Amino acid sequence: MLLGWSFRMRQPKHSVSVELPEAFAEFMRDVHQRIEDGDEAATSIESDDLLQCECVYGGLIDIANWQYGFRYFRTDNRTWDFILRADEISSIANGSTTHLTLWQCEKECGCFYASADSYCVHCDSIHQFDEHKSPLRLHESDADDSIRPEMANLRKVGLAILDYHHNHGCFPPHANVDASGKPLHSWRSLILPFLDEDGVFNMIDFDQPWDSDANKKVWDHQPSVYVSADCDPPRTQVVAVVGSKTIWTTSHRRRWTEITSGTSFTIAAVWANKLNTNWMEPADPDVDELASDFVDHGKMVSVFVDGHVETIRDVSVERLRELLFI
Repeated sequence: MLLGWSFRMRQPKHSVSVELPEAFAEFMRDVHQRIEDGDEAATSIESDDLLQCECVYGGLIDIANWQYGFRYFRTDNRTWDFILRADEISSIANGSTTHLTLWQCEKECGCFYASADSYCVHCDSIHQFDEHKSPLRLHESDADDSIRPEMANLRKVGLAILDYHHNHGCFPPHANVDASGKPLHSWRSLILPFLDEDGVFNMIDFDQPWDSDANKKVWDHQPSVYVSADCDPPRTQVVAVVGSKTIWTTSHRRRWTEITSGTSFTIAAVWANKLNTNWMEPADPDVDELASDFVDHGKMVSVFVDGHVETIRDVSVERLRELLFI
């Protein structure tokens, strides 16, 4: 258990009546029918992603109260979150309800939330302090100038990882593999479309290894978010941490629901101090290798699963491991 306490720096939110998009209403009609039919995924299993369509995912989050949670994705990757009872889903399905009250950030970032205290990955931040009230982690706004660019780039990477999950229903794999199980390409390449790097993504031949003659030509097109001051292109210090207890397990693609330690307390990726790799290579450190890098330098810029970025410092290796494990 992580010691200490934290508080969230939230932007004020105000309630607003929103017209339900037709795509969302259509999906609610499908969900309602599945409830009526007694579909197991809609009536018997608690989950936040068993009910999905192209632009919505969610599920039965409170079986005792027949309460469902859904996230709707707009074409600009902004999200709307809903918490609905079964009778409210029925009302949407039959057309009786066409508007719902949601909560919007004062910055009007484009996202809407089910409650006023929801955390917005675009507008809000988290600060954490240990039991002696000394900083455990620093948010980007508190970082010194030498660290702030790394934090800004890592935040983009974290949001791209989130967008990948929103679109695919799972986090990206550490690497995609061929028929024999040999790693072909890194997760850094797989999230390129969500970094607005479609041009580079389309240059990669994903049927060939990352270091094939054809793909070597892409090495020099390294996205700016992966460029590191302490190593020369095409190498990067942006790495994941591979392990059976991290989100980057090699056995399967993790889902949001597997993260039992909390998305605000689970590291998704880091800006390593000295560890680096070719940005296209499907190679990343394991937990022990990252811990050694952390011990040698006493800090680690990290992006967490919920999208916020912090610099971890002055913590034990055991506590760092807790932040890496789901």
